[in-house]
Amino acid sequence: MSNAKNDNIFDPTDLGPEVVDIANGETGELVTPQETPESAYIPDTSADPEGSEERARPDAIQLPDYFFKRYAIDNATGEPTFNPSIIAGAMGVFNSKKDTEVSFKHITDEDQQAKEADLYQAQVQAVIDGQLPLLEVDAPTTGINLLQLNTRTWAEFASIAYEYQDSAESANPNEDLPIWLIEREDKMFQLGRKARMIRDAINQIDDKFGLKDITLNNDRVQKEIERRAERLAKWNYDNAVNRANKVATDMNVATREHTKNMFDCS
Repeated sequence: MSNAKNDNIFDPTDLGPEVVDIANGETGELVTPQETPESAYIPDTSADPEGSEERARPDAIQLPDYFFKRYAIDNATGEPTFNPSIIAGAMGVFNSKKDTEVSFKHITDEDQQAKEADLYQAQVQAVIDGQLPLLEVDAPTTGINLLQLNTRTWAEFASIAYEYQDSAESANPNEDLPIWLIEREDKMFQLGRKARMIRDAINQIDDKFGLKDITLNNDRVQKEIERRAERLAKWNYDNAVNRANKVATDMNVATREHTKNMFDCS
């Protein structure tokens, strides 16, 4: 019998010896691999180019719930901005407080109340005494600066007071008063005192400004409230990704009544 190979018959040995990489898990068997090679991950640009582009886009920034409670996203520009309902709430506080006097109702001792009232009047006079020399030199500019300070201070006070009131009303009645809300309460009182101090000082020397319009204008106050809210919206938007948890706003039932009384006295 001849040992010559028949050219019409396929012999696997003609392909040479098979090299099996056992170190990397190869067995030489024709089996389906358990993992998909990286080279298989290619964009589906031919069959679905639009879908491939859509899937290739980075995920949109996920903003926490608290952001949309306080702020908003401008539909036209996509930029963070103020929430109109928050502005309306702050303006409601402004309109309810702008003509009120400084309250000492939170002080139970009558003698101490009288001392605090005298101190307040002395502080108002100190503000007046500090402005009079400036008014003698440049009345219009000094008057404008003082009126702008008055507007900004009332806008800040109304904003802080509304935030305090809103947090108190929406808080969990079964938890303690958080530290940040205690600090906000103190800030509300101090700004309310400052706003009235400037207002009362202006009322006593406004005839020296040489200006036609010296009123605490609602439109100007609202503009300042909106500017403040926009600054905070931008800051919170830029830092939202790093904020994993919302700040707690819980307090117990007794504290809820306390915060209401403090707002009424502010």
